[in-house]
Amino acid sequence: MFSAIKTVKTVISFYLLAFVLPGSGGAHATAAEAADQTGFLVVAADRGFVGNEEIRDAFESFATHHPAALVFVTDERTRQTLQSALASLQNHDINRIVVLPLFISTAEPRYQLVHKLITKENQAVPAVFSPPYGESYFAVEALASRLRAMEPATRQHLLVVGYGAQDDTSRRAMHNDWIRITRQASQGMNFRSTSPLILLEKKEDEASENYSNAIKQQLARAFSPAKSAAKNSGNRVIAFALGPKHDNMMSLEARLEWLLPKNAILDHFQIGPQHLTMWMEREANRNLPLTAENTGVILFAHGSDFHWNENLRTAVQPLMNRYKIEFAFSMADPLTIERALRKLEQRGAKAAVIVSAYATKNSFRKEITRMVGMDIEAHQADQHTAHGHAQDGHGASSAAPRILTSLPVIWTGGYEDSPLFAKALLDRALALSRDPSKETIILTAHGMHDDQRNNEWLQNLESIAQQMHNNGGENFRAFKVATWREDWPEKRAPWVKKIRAMITEAGQQGDTAIVIPARTTATGPEKKFLSDLKFKLGEGFAPHPLFTQWVDEQIQQGLKLHADALVRQEISEK
Repeated sequence: MFSAIKTVKTVISFYLLAFVLPGSGGAHATAAEAADQTGFLVVAADRGFVGNEEIRDAFESFATHHPAALVFVTDERTRQTLQSALASLQNHDINRIVVLPLFISTAEPRYQLVHKLITKENQAVPAVFSPPYGESYFAVEALASRLRAMEPATRQHLLVVGYGAQDDTSRRAMHNDWIRITRQASQGMNFRSTSPLILLEKKEDEASENYSNAIKQQLARAFSPAKSAAKNSGNRVIAFALGPKHDNMMSLEARLEWLLPKNAILDHFQIGPQHLTMWMEREANRNLPLTAENTGVILFAHGSDFHWNENLRTAVQPLMNRYKIEFAFSMADPLTIERALRKLEQRGAKAAVIVSAYATKNSFRKEITRMVGMDIEAHQADQHTAHGHAQDGHGASSAAPRILTSLPVIWTGGYEDSPLFAKALLDRALALSRDPSKETIILTAHGMHDDQRNNEWLQNLESIAQQMHNNGGENFRAFKVATWREDWPEKRAPWVKKIRAMITEAGQQGDTAIVIPARTTATGPEKKFLSDLKFKLGEGFAPHPLFTQWVDEQIQQGLKLHADALVRQEISEK
């Protein structure tokens, strides 16, 4: 074992360079698409034979679906092979190149080198650089999944080892990215401390023994005397890097295992080819235009019994031939969301627009944006605190697994006080009306436990009532609004009393009370709490042609958000 590790010291600086282009047998685009053909250039630091083969395996799966080339970055010799790769892409009628950097950090010297070379050598075809792998939620989740699999982390010190710096300047710059990833991946986990350590590459003229001794000293210093003295605390080390792997004995992990101090334990970990292929697919999908035919849609709603659920299926039936639609009726249940995403992947979708058919736009938004990595990736992150049920004890654990998907996910929806929602509710009222001048419309909604959030619901209801009055409901005697706050008995009782008083007052004036549930579909607890009173009861938003129109508008908004992101990326490269 010792001799094998010594061998890696002498060959670690020897890098190979290669590119692969998919054969001409695969059809990458229709004739209509050929006018706007995008090619993909995957760039990665050379890792040695086994490491490069793992990347090749990931790339070859990706390249069966896309015109693509792979370049392993070494030194200035990379220029020649890069030129060949670019020429090959251009020969396949490419008029735009997207670079997919298989690097953890843009501060890595080999990333800096290939970025400079591509900028200089690629003069014929416009190129844009996608964010590196390390800025994706895939990277964070890869590390987090391994940390979750460790023994209970209480009172353990965690050292995350990175690789690829060539001097102190690049090491310090890379250190910041490893700090970010480590913090994000360990969120919600009870490590005693977490810290990164970036290792330098071995220089060509550096003696192997000197290089190993330097790493050994770095590792020893990484654990303070207090950490080393606490025998029961545990010092855990994990290599998070696309580092050297000439074979399984001559690898970054093997070197670490040999050089670690006795009081530290190495947790073995690798980023597998399937994981990397999915990342490549997702980056490709993020960088290609969407059409209605390849847009996936997840209709996200609370759900209930068969009839409640079927109302929503019926409502979006007219859209089924235009988009790939799946359903995820739940309070942001991860397995339900993942099931919908996997079905869309299987159906060939290139993105997933989640249309939230909840009353408020932020209901469960925080949970789902975390679930699909939008909290990690700044270009899609939602920094706002979620409203709706999510504020009332239904939040997901910060250490829960994320869903890795090849589909970019776009969030839309929450009907709030949408004019289409108001018009549909007016239609419900008019359908029950006999003499508007003697009828009082009472809009009811679910409501919230938090008083401020509940007031926001009431403000939406007031806006809806005003719209109903101004757009065909001006002959009704009055409009009133209320929330049930139905999940919280101590908050609910006063509102049940208020709603009952509204109905009673209408009856005393000789009017008829028409209760319209401002809900996604069906009704709320009206029959339960008002069973002894006389009133007419309407239904919620769906099924109704205006609900169908609202869903379509949300999907179109998702398509626009995707297109806007493409434009922003193009502008940022100029």
